[in-house]
Amino acid sequence: MSDERKKQGGPEYTVDEILAEYGSGRYSGAKVVEFPERERPAREDGQEEKTLRFPAAGGGAAPRAPAADKPIPEIVPENMGRTLGAHLHTLIRKADHFADHMYDQAEPDEAALKAEKYIPGVDREEVPEDEDEPARRSRLKVVRKRELPPDTPPGRLAAQYTKGLKGQGRRVRLALLLGLAAAAYSLEPPFLPWDTLAGAAEGFGLTLYQANAFLLSALLLVTGMVCYEVPAAGIRQLCTLRPRAESLLLAAWVFTLLDGLTAGWLEPRQTCLPCSAVTALGLGFALRGIHARRRGDRLSAKAASQARTPYVVSWNETLWSNRSTYTKAPGSSVGFGSQLQMEDGGQRAYRVAAPLLLLGCLLCALMASVGQNQPGRFLWAASACFTAASSWSALLAFGLPYRKLAERLHQIGAALVGWTGAVRCGKGGVIVSDGDLVPTGSVSVAQVKVFGDAATEKVVGYTATMFQAMQCGLTRPFHDLLRAQGAMYRSVSGLEWHEGGASGVIRGKEVLVGTAAYMHLMDVTLPAGHNIKNAVFCAIGGQLSGMFLLHYAMSDAVSPSLTALMQAGMSPVLATRDPNLIPALLEQKFKLQVDKLEFPPVGRRLELSQPVPDEDGLLVALLSREGLSVYCDAVVGGSRLRRATRLGAAFALAGSAVGLCLTFYLTSIAAFGSLTTANFLIFMAAWLVPELLIANWVNQF
Repeated sequence: MSDERKKQGGPEYTVDEILAEYGSGRYSGAKVVEFPERERPAREDGQEEKTLRFPAAGGGAAPRAPAADKPIPEIVPENMGRTLGAHLHTLIRKADHFADHMYDQAEPDEAALKAEKYIPGVDREEVPEDEDEPARRSRLKVVRKRELPPDTPPGRLAAQYTKGLKGQGRRVRLALLLGLAAAAYSLEPPFLPWDTLAGAAEGFGLTLYQANAFLLSALLLVTGMVCYEVPAAGIRQLCTLRPRAESLLLAAWVFTLLDGLTAGWLEPRQTCLPCSAVTALGLGFALRGIHARRRGDRLSAKAASQARTPYVVSWNETLWSNRSTYTKAPGSSVGFGSQLQMEDGGQRAYRVAAPLLLLGCLLCALMASVGQNQPGRFLWAASACFTAASSWSALLAFGLPYRKLAERLHQIGAALVGWTGAVRCGKGGVIVSDGDLVPTGSVSVAQVKVFGDAATEKVVGYTATMFQAMQCGLTRPFHDLLRAQGAMYRSVSGLEWHEGGASGVIRGKEVLVGTAAYMHLMDVTLPAGHNIKNAVFCAIGGQLSGMFLLHYAMSDAVSPSLTALMQAGMSPVLATRDPNLIPALLEQKFKLQVDKLEFPPVGRRLELSQPVPDEDGLLVALLSREGLSVYCDAVVGGSRLRRATRLGAAFALAGSAVGLCLTFYLTSIAAFGSLTTANFLIFMAAWLVPELLIANWVNQF
């Protein structure tokens, strides 16, 4: 049968006849899987080639699939005794099918190889796998609606902070001098005429100890009147049931005054003077913290009012690679005055800690006095506990570093939105645009060269029109070149962006502008020796028409700014529109460290570099100048201020907790000789030193 099949014009046999020779002679069509159909050439005798077709399940004709997509079927005869021929035939057919299609995906794509050679590498975003899944419903939270301060314009707000600022600064110095005088008198220096003072006290029916306690109480009373903002704030907080650090200072001031006025009467003690000096210095440092924050707010408001249309630094939670991202765009100062007046990080920390410390001080004082069957010791124990709990650095934790940072930012034309802006600064991506790397005026056209018969005015006009439509950093220098050549802008349509350049249609002709690599990619031939990296080319109708050699004057502050961003845990994201500003050029020409820079694809760069600020972004800072250094100082400074405030508040709270425990122990055992003014001052000053060091660290970048 097979010999007759090989003859020209021999008879045709069906599958049943073939299987009858190699198999059992009978075959059921239900056990045969359909072979992939192939296009067979027409027979020479004019007869049509016979093709097996089986009906699809459910009746009707089965749709034909491409041969490359269909699996090679296997013949399964009914009698499994003689299956060698059928399996061998199936194996041969599979081998032939694999040989026919093994190089379908391996053939090199010339366009892909060309794009890989000339297009710079880009970074892809990290998109979470479950972003399409619906967000889980959060638990219900009872949130108290807070009333925001009025949104006062920055200029008017700066004028308000200026009033009485110098007088407050003089009162800060006076309060600290009174506290130091009280501390010096409490140490009982030997050069004072103590015998004379003792005789004068006896004339009024007082002992020397009682006279000293009255004098220290008078100094403390005057100090509290000089720092009237602190007791007034404490009274207001207690009346509204929102105690803060000022409430602790108010309690320490009141109980220390009462202890000094009753010393020697309620409890006979002649060795431990009231802690009036410690409380007086605490009031002085608290007023200094209030004054420092006021100075910082004034400088920030003044810097924000310098520009009518400032640059707005915004924070978005998931703008780039699903993480925190900072952007800069022209905007307005709406919301600046309201957010600048909100509570700082130290006040928010004491919002939780102050009620606990107030309750703890009262309980400790009661247990150390009434619990020890010594009720006359209550005022002394309460004075010591509240004084130790009211840390000297409680109000300095934010005010002191904030003032130092505001002074630096004010000099360069930046204004951080207080603690509200600082708390939004952290690790994430920082969008860097053309204006950040090369501000206006930093790029100039050094040389113009025209090819072919095209007029110079035409080439300049077409190129300037394309860059104006692209809205990149080359718009301004080519606008100046356009005016110098006497050319004019044209109407462009069909603008399309590509890696390294863009294309558009002007007066019915396709115009290409971009780098030398982009011209190679678009099959535009460049003359020998014209593969210049810091130049842009223009091709009209597929023919090279012009070359423009550019000069970039990058500021010396760009490299330190990028380094500061990277050291702060932030990743600069190059959202540049200038075809030349790619990581390769920045590394070769300007020696920048581009290993940690992120370079999105061209479509994503267009979205990230939109000139209109993101509506979903939250205000971080206002800038009145261009350049990356101002942008960097605002973001990095805010991040360091957030860390410094939290660290300073942690030290303050730790000192308060440790001081409360120590004073409770000493007062419970009536250790008058250990709880002296000198020991108290050393303990409180030791917890103040870290805050001073942290405040000086904020500007070290």
